[in-house]
Amino acid sequence: MSLWLLPQITMLLLVVPLIILSFYLIMLSVAACLHPDKPLISGVFHGNRHPESRFLILIPAHNEELLLGEVIRKLRMQSYPDTHYKIVVIADNCDDKTAYIARKAGATTLVRHEPDRRGKGQALNWAIRGHLADSAIPWDGLVIIDADSVLNPDFLWFMNERLQQGFQVMQAYYGVSNPAESWRTSLMCAALSVFHFLRPLGRDKIGLPCGLKGNGMCFARPLVERFGYPAISVVEDVELALIYLRHDIGVKFTPGAQVYGQMAATTNQANSQRKRWEGGRLSLVADWALPLWNEGWNEKNLSKLDGAMDLFVPPLTLLVIPTAFGWLFMLLVMFLHSSVLGAIIFALWSAAFLAIILVSCSSRHLQPSGFNSLPRLSSSSGKSASIFAWLTPAKKHHRSGCGLSVMR
Repeated sequence: MSLWLLPQITMLLLVVPLIILSFYLIMLSVAACLHPDKPLISGVFHGNRHPESRFLILIPAHNEELLLGEVIRKLRMQSYPDTHYKIVVIADNCDDKTAYIARKAGATTLVRHEPDRRGKGQALNWAIRGHLADSAIPWDGLVIIDADSVLNPDFLWFMNERLQQGFQVMQAYYGVSNPAESWRTSLMCAALSVFHFLRPLGRDKIGLPCGLKGNGMCFARPLVERFGYPAISVVEDVELALIYLRHDIGVKFTPGAQVYGQMAATTNQANSQRKRWEGGRLSLVADWALPLWNEGWNEKNLSKLDGAMDLFVPPLTLLVIPTAFGWLFMLLVMFLHSSVLGAIIFALWSAAFLAIILVSCSSRHLQPSGFNSLPRLSSSSGKSASIFAWLTPAKKHHRSGCGLSVMR
């Protein structure tokens, strides 16, 4: 009897936090499905097209000579008046032609040589504090994107509307530009649809901040002048959102504004990227999660409680695989030794597994339809490949006409 009791008790202890996390995700998924802004996944702006805000689009770039020129060219295809936005590139510790290509493409170029202070956060803070915050150039909003990314044509119209509504910091939908390049990028596309779309949309419906994703972020000028870019960790976007949260500043999700970036396709690239992300996130969990939870609990602040809860939720792929193994293990235990306790624990594992599967499936039906009409983005070598052929075509009037193809 005791031989079977120990593994069952162990599995019960493991499934309890998993049940909490999975049904937390289910709650956000249901809220996302009920969100009135869900039609904005079309990426087409139907509001008032009066350009009241001026923007700087800031691109931190480290050795990005292959795609940068074409990225800048695509940015000039925004439907927003070109007199109301400027493109600024940070050539950050580069040893290639990034700065030359940026200047040639007509972007304002800031060259940074600080090899002892490497990192995206450091580069952004250097540019903001040293060049942009007090710049004589008139601007109201600062948009930050990666150097391999493309915006949907109406991106700035959505951000202009948010600024006029009084929001200080916004996050666009951040999608994957190369889901068909490999099985790994396809899996990342599904996982990020949950992390970058479903969960932020659900939080927005409940009235909670959505967090920052590192790409497609927009900041009001007073906020930039006040804070600069104080986050310098590997996951500086998550850290910055937590800093804002501690000052009761929430990030507003803006799903109509969409940015598409490339994900690592090979095993080596993916492993390196994953180690950086997971290592940085674990460090933030250790430093932020419990203190933020205590603050939220003492202050009865749901935004801080949710921010702490979000830190505890691992990536979807890290939830699916252990849950599947746990469910199979309990199925084996029930087959070898059936008991009432075992049946209860097996039911809990089944519920957790089903909840995670439902979250994954719901993301497939809520992906922005702007995915389906992405044009090509060629590298400087002129090579490109078409993507998104595996996605179901969207109706023509729902297409946003944004995006890029995979550079080979």
